[in-house]
Amino acid sequence: MKNIKRILIVCGMSALFMVVMLLALPTETLVSAQTPYLPGIAISSGYSVDVDPDSVVDYVHTITNTGNVDVMLDFQFTASEGWPVTLFNAAYPEGTTVGLPLPLLVGETMTMGIRLTVPVTASSGVVNTTTLTTTVLFQGDRYTSVVVDDIAVVREESPYASIYLPLVLRNYKPLVNGDFSEGLAGWSALGDLGVAIALDPSNTSNPVARLGNPGYACWDGVPIGNAIIQQQFSVPSASAEKSMHLLFRYRIYTNDRNIGLTDAFDTFDVLVDGVLRFRDANQTNFDYCNVDPYDLGWKTADIDLGAGGSQVNLSLEVHNRSDQFYNTYVYIDDIRLVEGN
Repeated sequence: MKNIKRILIVCGMSALFMVVMLLALPTETLVSAQTPYLPGIAISSGYSVDVDPDSVVDYVHTITNTGNVDVMLDFQFTASEGWPVTLFNAAYPEGTTVGLPLPLLVGETMTMGIRLTVPVTASSGVVNTTTLTTTVLFQGDRYTSVVVDDIAVVREESPYASIYLPLVLRNYKPLVNGDFSEGLAGWSALGDLGVAIALDPSNTSNPVARLGNPGYACWDGVPIGNAIIQQQFSVPSASAEKSMHLLFRYRIYTNDRNIGLTDAFDTFDVLVDGVLRFRDANQTNFDYCNVDPYDLGWKTADIDLGAGGSQVNLSLEVHNRSDQFYNTYVYIDDIRLVEGN
């Protein structure tokens, strides 16, 4: 069973009488509820991820007591497709595991995890909504509830098929170690930000390449520069009316935002023979260094290499640009050549 983990970690009264309602607000970054001198909580927003049949998804939500009183929290959860779903304490304060309801003191933050099991029989295109309801208990009574939805869409089957072709090119040099099972063998590592073999955040038994370093401080602690892995290899010739495609998976973690994917801010770039063929970055959420790096989740990229029959120089690059703020690092896995339309 494959593990896919999606981790997102977030971090008066002038009249005698005031009626305040706490609502789940659909903002970009937080679903929040807060009232001066009364209970208040802030909860990180929901996920939207692609999943495979016979896999497990871990959603992790950060919950902060933003009010001025201590509260107790209770949790309920449902999966719209009836798939198995359970709660787990991802990182309760002090690392303790206790029974429900859970106490949350003023100013304290906890994380609560929801584990969804995708059945092996799940059909392509099916959408499951996992709903987490957090109920605030104050002075023994139910005060309010905040609801967060996590969306999982079962991936469509790939239109490509892996192929095994004879070594027909002169000086043929195949693409090697695309799954990084042999560390960085076959790859050249360059740059200032650091390249390393790490464990897949979704499957700790799976080695992946990491470009950049999660240890850099977000605020004025990230070197200006890049992290690069490169390999030169031969692309077999495609069949008639077909083309060769370079597929790979990648997962971006970043505090930066780059609307328009320009050269002004952090990016993940892929170059073939020195030409930029693919670029991605965070184009939506941004809250300076007030939150942990946004996890954009595993994605699959496809670069059409044409008819093949030649050698190429492949370069996968992470760039931190402009200043020493807002760290960005990327996990890479499963680089392969396939034949497709």
